[in-house]
Amino acid sequence: MAEALRNLGVTHAFGIIGKSICPIALKLVDYGIEFIPGRHESSSGFAAGGYALQTGKLGIAFGTSGPGGTNLLTAAAHAKANNLPVLFITGHQSIKELGIPQCQDSTSYLADLAEMFRPATLYSKLVERGDHFSTILNHALSIALGDKKGPVHLCIPFDVQTERLEECRVVLPERERLVSYHNYERVLSAIQTSASPLIIAGKGVNRSGAHKELVQFAETFNIPVVTSPGGKGAIAEDHPLYHGPVGVGGCAHGDEMMNSSDLHIVLGSRLSDMTICNLKPENHPKLLIQFDTDPTFVGKILSSPAIYVGGDLRDNLELYLQKTAPSAVVRRKLPVPPRPQEELPELPKLSMASVMSSMSGLIPYHSKVFVDDGSHGFHAVKWFKVRKPGSFIFDAYFACMGNSIGMAIGAKAASPEETVFCITGDGCFMMLGTEINTAVCKNIPVIFIVVNNKQLDMALKGMEKTTGRIDGTVYEVPVDAVKFAESLGAAGFRCETQEEFAAAVSDALALNRTAVIELLTDRDEVPPTAHRTLDLS
Repeated sequence: MAEALRNLGVTHAFGIIGKSICPIALKLVDYGIEFIPGRHESSSGFAAGGYALQTGKLGIAFGTSGPGGTNLLTAAAHAKANNLPVLFITGHQSIKELGIPQCQDSTSYLADLAEMFRPATLYSKLVERGDHFSTILNHALSIALGDKKGPVHLCIPFDVQTERLEECRVVLPERERLVSYHNYERVLSAIQTSASPLIIAGKGVNRSGAHKELVQFAETFNIPVVTSPGGKGAIAEDHPLYHGPVGVGGCAHGDEMMNSSDLHIVLGSRLSDMTICNLKPENHPKLLIQFDTDPTFVGKILSSPAIYVGGDLRDNLELYLQKTAPSAVVRRKLPVPPRPQEELPELPKLSMASVMSSMSGLIPYHSKVFVDDGSHGFHAVKWFKVRKPGSFIFDAYFACMGNSIGMAIGAKAASPEETVFCITGDGCFMMLGTEINTAVCKNIPVIFIVVNNKQLDMALKGMEKTTGRIDGTVYEVPVDAVKFAESLGAAGFRCETQEEFAAAVSDALALNRTAVIELLTDRDEVPPTAHRTLDLS
């Protein structure tokens, strides 16, 4: 197994060692795959996802039987929501000992990991015999790295792990272009006859690497572009056709365009509540064109009739650009006003909006920014100015707090030459911030920016607005992120002003070691999340 994974180009594996997973973990090391031991299995799973996202290759995460495996479940679901090809490997007591009570049980008598992982992955299997292993591994990897991409899980008993096999050959089918010709004429006609088309670029643009094709498509047909929260970074901030983010963390201008368009061209977005929360039912477009690898939600979210374009997004955009002669394109002038500049808030203390607005000018162009979930994440969606398409990673769909801490570590381990930032909040940091010690110990110099407003800000502001209560949202004893970081071996910087933040970023970049920049931000700053509220009446 280790040899087969190494031959696939896997260079790192992430996890926490334990008896039932020991044979596999040690053999991975023997075959030159570097083991990055985490501090919590869920972070190791997120790190494997970050590795997969960064490389486009298979990520590997492992945990021991029982709780080691259940701790990986959240990361598996996150990988599924984000189409990340990760192989999750969990241990299991020996097959010959089934039915005997054992510590960290993974069987049907307690925590059946093979069963638990099924809804959170594309494939989950208990490997009961060594002579079946090669076939099962081939099947799992073909699914993980196939058309849809996503996580798979193998639960391997201790005695099966130690069985000797003659070989374990992995044969993956060569990638084919996945395009949909069927609706080409209908799509082209709909675009040509639309009075006010709008491209909604989702996370699928970033996942398929279709940034260049998106720009060419928008420019060919002269169509304005907005981005979903997860689609942030699909197009550079300064492109003249980009009109900002929509939904939670969006701008009023982008939402107005979404409400006034007669044709939505949706590229790689499920159109979740985080994207269309400000789209009024009476303003649903006359027609919807939806490009997606997965038809599950196509045509089911809006009342508009939908044209579905299946297959790989980048392949399909390439096809449409190749088949469409420039002379056949109706070059119409769209009555779209330029995107207005929104004013930053004026606050007595440090403003997260101001920090995000200035940050892209402080960091190298070739940087990758992983953003955690919470108010800070949606401030980043609204205010961060993406210069390099594909460099901003944010998940507003499954939205696991703390995921970006591990993701950033995995990405940096995969690409040591790239500058990697993680923007996280104090709530996320207290969940999985110990992974900073993983980065320190393995010399993975990620720069973590911890937004510390001493509260679960998104929950607090939403609850206060809808219920008048803030139960469980304020930390009576807030974290000191700098002291915590230093105790884990990282450099620490505390910032209460914009000038201190700029200096801290410069100093952290010069250090080239794991660093934590703590931002003491204004607790009363209103986050751009108020659109999505809960009616408890």
